[in-house]
Amino acid sequence: MQLVKIPSIRIEAIIGKGGKTKKEIEKKGNVSLNVDAEGNVQISSDDPLSEWKAVDIVKAIGRGFEADTAMKLLRDEYALKIIDLKAIFAKEKQRERFKARVIGTKGKAKKTIEEISGAQLCIYGNTIGIIGKIDEVDLADQGVRMLLGGAPHGVAYLVLQKERRRML
Repeated sequence: MQLVKIPSIRIEAIIGKGGKTKKEIEKKGNVSLNVDAEGNVQISSDDPLSEWKAVDIVKAIGRGFEADTAMKLLRDEYALKIIDLKAIFAKEKQRERFKARVIGTKGKAKKTIEEISGAQLCIYGNTIGIIGKIDEVDLADQGVRMLLGGAPHGVAYLVLQKERRRML
């Protein structure tokens, strides 16, 4: 049994309309979920691998991803990476400024990283979540970390494009 804490505002996203999302996670993931009002999600299964995958799905939904995107984590080739901005930047103003750098004007930076890498990004609270195939996640993580390190957007995009071409 695993226990995952999610923001209480995201409980509705885990449960879904009429319990649809919760039932889908339970059925496809071969797990049992118990969600309380404080945001504690208890995950249990006879299969440890199913339980582990369900933990990632719940974490992803808790970090702002849509349920459909999070459900990709049931496939072996998909992974979740969460970058904790509190661990990198001590001050709230710094976190806000660098989240804005990763999002970009009208979401352009986020969209560009997603297009180049193939992964999906979600900036929520003090975290940046990445879901995609393992090499896509690594590439998106590299781009995000370049921006968090202060690299100009154009340089980060060029490095990502070169790395993507090399991967293909």
